[in-house]
Amino acid sequence: MTHPVDTKILRSFAAVAREGNVSRAAEVLNLTQPTVSLHLKRLAEDTGLTLFRRTASGLELTREGAAHRLRAVGGA
Repeated sequence: MTHPVDTKILRSFAAVAREGNVSRAAEVLNLTQPTVSLHLKRLAEDTGLTLFRRTASGLELTREGAAHRLRAVGGA
């Protein structure tokens, strides 16, 4: 059964996608880095998607992550 995703988790996902870095996203959201990391882990588990890939400069959205972001933001 699919359940709605907590808006806090979606905000964390969007912030990391925008910032490209969990620590910077946590700072922007006034959350701790472990909290944001946990949000990303839960979202990945709930959706069954690989949302980000690690790069030398931080995190970047995968194709699946970019599609999920569009659905989350656009409501599609």
